[in-house]
Amino acid sequence: MTIDWDEKKALLQEPNIVAVTQLCDELMEKKPGSVVPYIDPIHDEDECRIISLHISPGKGTESGFVSHLNDDEQGRRATSIYEAAELDPRYVMPWNAYPWIRDPDLPTALNVQEKTDGLRPFRQFLKINKRVSAVIAHGADANAFLTLFEKTYHSSLKNHGVKIYKATALGGRAFAVSAAKQEELLNKNVEVYKDAMQRAGIQHL
Repeated sequence: MTIDWDEKKALLQEPNIVAVTQLCDELMEKKPGSVVPYIDPIHDEDECRIISLHISPGKGTESGFVSHLNDDEQGRRATSIYEAAELDPRYVMPWNAYPWIRDPDLPTALNVQEKTDGLRPFRQFLKINKRVSAVIAHGADANAFLTLFEKTYHSSLKNHGVKIYKATALGGRAFAVSAAKQEELLNKNVEVYKDAMQRAGIQHL
C-alpha cells in the first residue's frame, strides 16, 4: 500500500487534528531548527480515548508523520495491533514522550533533560484530547516519563479517570527475541488495547 503523504499534509488543518498540528508547530518554534513530526490525520482529537505513548520519533517518521502507516517495525506492529484488536484509529492517538526528532547517534534511552522537556507538551496534548480514558506506555522510558509527569504536576492521571497501561516498546530491543516470543509480545499488546477499548466503551470494527 502506497501512502500519499502530501495528501495527509493537506489534511493537517482539518478540525479532527488541527489543535495537535498547532501544538507540533509551537514545539518546533520553541526549539529553532528542530523537527516534530505531525500526527497522522487519520486520528481524531474529539474521538480519541486511548493515547499510545512512545518514547521518541523513530526512523519511519521520515514521512513527516507519527503514523502506524510508517515504513518501520514500530508502524507495522502498531498496524497489526489495531487490526487484531479491531480498533478504529480515530479512537487512539500516538504521541512521543520526547516529541522532537533526536540525533540518531544518541542512546535510545531518554536523558533526564529530554524527559523534562517533554512534560509540558504532553500536558498540552492531554488538554486537547479531553476524552482520553487510557494511556498505553510503550517501553520502560515511556513509563518512567509518566511517573515523572505525575510527580511534576502533582496530579494523578488516575484521579482524572485515566488508566495507565504498561506495554513493551514496539521496536528495537524489545523485539530482538525469537519469532515465538515476538508473537507472544504482540498478543500481550493486543490484549492491553482490547482492555483499554472495553474501559472506554469503544466498539470493535
